[in-house]
Amino acid sequence: MADSREKVSVTCAECGYTRSVRAVLVRGFDALVCARHRLPSPPASLVVPAGYVVTVTPNVAGYFTGHTVGESTAAEARSRWRAAALAAAAADRPAPPLPPAADVPTWQPVVDALTAELGPDGWELADAAFERGRRGRVWTVKIYTNFGWAGFLAGSPRRIAADLAAIRDDYARQTAAAGLTCPCCDADLSPAAPATRCGCGSIAWHPVAWTAGDLVSAIADVLAYVDDAPSYEVAAEQVLLTCLLEPPHIEWDAGELPRVAGTFDDIAAALRVLVPSARWATIGGRLCGVLPVGVRWEGGPGAQLRQAANVLGYRVHPISSLRIPCLAAGDDADHDLPTWFDVTASGEGWQLRIDAEAGRLWQRCVDEHPDVDDTDLDEVVGDVLGDAMLSGDHAVWSVATSWWEGVLAVARPIDDPFDATALCAALREGVEAVATLHATATARVTASLHGVK
Repeated sequence: MADSREKVSVTCAECGYTRSVRAVLVRGFDALVCARHRLPSPPASLVVPAGYVVTVTPNVAGYFTGHTVGESTAAEARSRWRAAALAAAAADRPAPPLPPAADVPTWQPVVDALTAELGPDGWELADAAFERGRRGRVWTVKIYTNFGWAGFLAGSPRRIAADLAAIRDDYARQTAAAGLTCPCCDADLSPAAPATRCGCGSIAWHPVAWTAGDLVSAIADVLAYVDDAPSYEVAAEQVLLTCLLEPPHIEWDAGELPRVAGTFDDIAAALRVLVPSARWATIGGRLCGVLPVGVRWEGGPGAQLRQAANVLGYRVHPISSLRIPCLAAGDDADHDLPTWFDVTASGEGWQLRIDAEAGRLWQRCVDEHPDVDDTDLDEVVGDVLGDAMLSGDHAVWSVATSWWEGVLAVARPIDDPFDATALCAALREGVEAVATLHATATARVTASLHGVK
């Protein structure tokens, strides 16, 4: 007990700040950095030999970040090598040499099965672990291939090899159906082809990088190859708007949270409209394309809607709770118009959805029923709006699971969303529909509270 309460002086490796803490809390660390610093890498005074890694432990003794130097495992070494190889490829430098694979014999059953099924080339076993089951060892492996990301596969070595072979065959079928050839000379420029460009100057393109939560970011580097391409911000807006405007459009049920550009298939469909002279496809769930010389950015209906909305003082704004690109009113917009709206494909036409001001509706109900508990009132209002959404009328459309978050909408058909005058008229009609909705909803809330059927 006495040992666990022993205190020692700990010094920050960056600024020399000293604090007395219990020894058991800081034991085993090679360096400690106090909370005054937010370092993306270990402190400069910490020596890290080649082949070693630093393990970072936050919130040590409630105030420090601990750094521990240790010899890297073979899997960690290969992960670091893969990151260095990707960085080298992006900078057109030779890849560093492969690290020694000390524990490859442990993986040998999986390696042998993959080699027997697929041959020795075209795949890389990045990590593997196993546990003993009733039928022997069950493996979980992480595999990279030159025909697409295989991800994590589990099972016996033979099962894993068969699954990977099936992924390879499916990738080959997708590649054959994608039609990623040069529009001029018909040269094969698919990911499986050895060439990345042809004699006509067409190039095979695939994203350099993207953000997991924002797949549209994958188009950033393609703009350098496209004539008349707008800035990335404008291009991203047009991609998002095109995903909504172009059929086939997914019809969302009332109360369901819509997601736009949720996959690379959505983005590829938008790019076929925005850059029609290029060839776009997804293979293995990844975006790729063929860009001929002189390919141009057309803009399409997304650019037309953006221009019409700009005339009315609206700007594209991805409201986080909506998770769809809507057009939000700027300072120069008419204050009688809705706060935001969006336009989506609907059948052979378009549908306009505008802000139904859920906060104002809630406040109106509160003002009319000040003696009703907020929880009870919330339940009644939710039931009233739920009945309206499920009535088949489609006049009310919720774009979030919680209506009080300010994302209730009214949906109306619109003939020409790309004409500023017609768009303005439709928005004003929508404002009147919102007023009608508020009056109807509050009347039904009152009737419900008073027990009137």
